[in-house]
Amino acid sequence: MKKLFIILFLVILTFSVSAQFSDVDEIKAGFQTFADETANALPLAASMGLNWNDAYSGDFPHFGVGLTLGAVFLPVEAFEEVLEAAGESIPEEISALGIPLPVYTVDARLGLPKLPLDVGFKVGYLDPEWIPAGDFKAGYTMIGGDVRWAILEDKGILPDVSVGFGYTYLSGTVSYPVPDQNFPTDAGTVTLTDSDMNYNWNSSVFDLKAQVSKKILLLNLSAGAGYSYGLSKAGGGVTAASAELNGNPIDDADIAALEAATGMTFDKDGFSVLSSVNGGSFRLFGGVGLNIFILKIDFGVVYGLPSNTLGATTNVRIQY
Repeated sequence: MKKLFIILFLVILTFSVSAQFSDVDEIKAGFQTFADETANALPLAASMGLNWNDAYSGDFPHFGVGLTLGAVFLPVEAFEEVLEAAGESIPEEISALGIPLPVYTVDARLGLPKLPLDVGFKVGYLDPEWIPAGDFKAGYTMIGGDVRWAILEDKGILPDVSVGFGYTYLSGTVSYPVPDQNFPTDAGTVTLTDSDMNYNWNSSVFDLKAQVSKKILLLNLSAGAGYSYGLSKAGGGVTAASAELNGNPIDDADIAALEAATGMTFDKDGFSVLSSVNGGSFRLFGGVGLNIFILKIDFGVVYGLPSNTLGATTNVRIQY
């Protein structure tokens, strides 16, 4: 799993190792666009995991446990303005699909006794220190669960049909070194030495979904729709070992002057731009699963509105 994060997040690193900002308005606009686009896509990312192709897994003692790997492809606009402000660009071969935001969870389900309900739990975690990629760091946390009620069970020509409610907390961070920064503002020239670029996001998401599935021989076909309401924040900036304004260490008075002049958040270590997006979004999802006795292998896709964000997942589990 660590290799997946290295590959996907190094896409960002490859674009920006030479990042050098020069215009404060472009800096602000670029990170604001990243924040807005990412925050809008986070409810879709939080819906990953527990999207098994079985709309209902059965009452107690039926259970399952497995691993979900996937990615949500963020619109290139999320990074485009930041990179343009730093004198970089996104290669055309990547821009068609989007920038991948990886997602993984260990997920499990258990049927409840005497009730047509199953409960699910998912968790994923990546410590920023786990990736052996020099000064590049990526952290990730996902924890959540849901409850599903079976309206119909797969018998004869009837499919499984269920409705569910869940909650997920998702957060992530990426940071990597960039050249020392030196750019003018109305309050003076900011100099950041030994700098790191960073991107951060988190979301608390409440979710409703309806799903239908049907087993046909060894296959399990599934489709559904969901609505998520997310309380999300995203943003980015540059932190530094040494931050100066007009050649002097930044103090509290400088911070107030810089924030008034730029509209960005400053501290004694650098600057950041943060966006909060609270609201709902719809998604459509579907997939196909392969049943080999108690081994289940699922492949699924999901499309989110209004963010126009695409996601894909694979799940492998043992299910009884």
